[in-house]
Amino acid sequence: MKYLVPLWVAASLSVACSQPEEAAQEAAVEHRNYVKDQYGETVIQQYLHLKDALVSSRVQEARDAAKLMYMHLDIAKHESLVKPLTEIIENEDLSLQRERFSALSLALQEALQANNDEVINAGREALFIQYCPMAFGNQGATWLSSEGSVMNPYFGDDMLTCGVIRDTL
Repeated sequence: MKYLVPLWVAASLSVACSQPEEAAQEAAVEHRNYVKDQYGETVIQQYLHLKDALVSSRVQEARDAAKLMYMHLDIAKHESLVKPLTEIIENEDLSLQRERFSALSLALQEALQANNDEVINAGREALFIQYCPMAFGNQGATWLSSEGSVMNPYFGDDMLTCGVIRDTL
């Protein structure tokens, strides 16, 4: 009996961030596409495009979305967004893009919470603040999503649904 409790806890933790059995069988399909057919021209829409490109492990598409997001920003007002966006644009390393996306997500969340900029808030609907506790060596990371379902940009298909919704903006 004393071995059942730790075994149950270990099993529960491993299930928390694992894919359903059906999805695990589909894992043989390499890098499925979670990018939508069309995104708007706003900063938020391009951020969501960037997130979906990282979920899909599409390096060049992530770079392109970051470029469009950068083009729509008022650089003087949003210096905190410039550095991570520039590093995503200039890099072809998926893991580095995902790391910089974490910094971008935090900076964008702060800008949205300040709620004083028409460029950032243009056409914005409610956004979900999602969190993956296992990202970056269990340090955890957040991102924003327009959908309630978790699609993890830090792991892509490896751990597609790992994460929880923490809040909404």
